Amino acid sequence: MMGMFWMALITSLTAWFCYMNTSEEIPRILAIAVGAMGVGCDLVIAPWPIQLSIVLFILYRTRHLSPPPTKAS
Repeated sequence: MMGMFWMALITSLTAWFCYMNTSEEIPRILAIAVGAMGVGCDLVIAPWPIQLSIVLFILYRTRHLSPPPTKAS
């Protein structure tokens, strides 16, 4: 299971590297697609401490995204 995790992680990082260093449209779209699939696989097969840390990170980061309260006049 850990081997698949590392393989998907390396694939995602390679796709990100290709995305950042390519200026043409089609290869960039394909790199995004491959990276998204790799991240999805990583989230599914990651060990539970990593999954828990990802969930806590997402919950912490989205706290500040709510719109400010409106004043009722």
